[in-house]
Amino acid sequence: MIDDWYERLGLIDIIGRHKSKGIALDALVRGMLVDQLGDNFSVLQASEWMNRKEILEHYGIRKFNAKTLYRAVETLGRNRERIIRELQDNVLELLGRPRTDVLLDWTSIVYYGDMAKLAKYGYSRDHHPGERQLTLGAAQLAPPYDVPIGLTVEAGNMNDQAHMKATYGQVRRLLAPGSLVVFDRGANDKTNLDRIEFDENDYLTAKKLNVSDDAVFQAFSKDDWECIDAESGVYAMKRTFPSRVNYYFFSEKLKTDHLKSRRRKAERLLAEAVAIQNSLDKGKKLPKRFRINNPLVDVRYDYQTKLVGIDEEAALRLLLEDVIDGREGCFCLTSSKDMAATEALRIYRSKDAIEKLFHSLKSEVEIKPVRVWTEDAVFGVLLIGFIAQLMISLTRYFVKPVKRMSTKFIIDALKKLTVTMVSMGNGLKKRFYSNFNEVNRAILADFISET
Repeated sequence: MIDDWYERLGLIDIIGRHKSKGIALDALVRGMLVDQLGDNFSVLQASEWMNRKEILEHYGIRKFNAKTLYRAVETLGRNRERIIRELQDNVLELLGRPRTDVLLDWTSIVYYGDMAKLAKYGYSRDHHPGERQLTLGAAQLAPPYDVPIGLTVEAGNMNDQAHMKATYGQVRRLLAPGSLVVFDRGANDKTNLDRIEFDENDYLTAKKLNVSDDAVFQAFSKDDWECIDAESGVYAMKRTFPSRVNYYFFSEKLKTDHLKSRRRKAERLLAEAVAIQNSLDKGKKLPKRFRINNPLVDVRYDYQTKLVGIDEEAALRLLLEDVIDGREGCFCLTSSKDMAATEALRIYRSKDAIEKLFHSLKSEVEIKPVRVWTEDAVFGVLLIGFIAQLMISLTRYFVKPVKRMSTKFIIDALKKLTVTMVSMGNGLKKRFYSNFNEVNRAILADFISET
């Protein structure tokens, strides 16, 4: 599959041109892509796997040192912009020049090392708040394509509003006039919206609620708002302004979920206050989890709680009044395009496709954690992961039996295939394939006809 996609995407030329001496960069990248979708431990272990006699023969290369693979990764990183640009053109050509509505999103991944300047402490979306990280931005063609066409890497402390300039900038030349750019509220600022409209494209994003929006929701009436989902109790109202359209939504189910979440937060705050009050009553030190644990920081604590004289039920009511803000169940989308509220909500919800892309990249293609030591190598290993994911996404789009299948199931099915090589005695070797199942058989049998 890797070899077929490599040829169809024109990667022989796109990547091969960046190294003219020694072992072909083209062969090394093919091997790393196979390893990325296989065991995928590290660049070092990828070199150990590729130096097996059978693998060297398959790619027509000689035995090489692990440093050769590290240099190959750095070469990819140095030339990433040209590689991605040429790859984008070939992907769109392969898809028959599709409509270029795009989904944009951002995430963070852990970086293990101390040499890449991009590695910074920041808001972690990777559940490792104590580790340095990188931020990734991705652009993906909107459904029904769901094919990634852009990847940007920035410092671990960069916010989405700033990062969007790079992510959108990487794909803007590809977008036909009138394309819809969909992203979440974290990247919503006037500069980004103006840039999209300047390019004669449209945007759809979530809006941070303000006082004016609160007034709209406070006037909510089931008689005046349109019911668009009776089962979940979702109501909508559209307001048109000279430069945008706001789509207001209220969901009874979402309100219930928000209230449960707020109550859990209040109960957690109450438990913390009780623990602190118990320490004060017993003359003990403040529990360690509430202290700054740094020998270079000298802190004197003077704590006082409001629990004296009130029971826990009253304290919980006080906390609930603080954490419940009246916006439970309310959200607002804003767009430069006028459409039905149901259509705006449907399109925005399709953004979960790019969230699945990040899950696939992190947990199934497994680009994290990043364990290389130069910035070019950081870009290089992430580009390898991106290309591997692109191949999976294209397979899912073109091969109908796996269209709704997760990356994990596709990879697992391909890994089950077994190749047995038998020497024929005359210097030739014959390959026997086994362990077929419905998934890998569909991919191998239907691949050519579907593409």
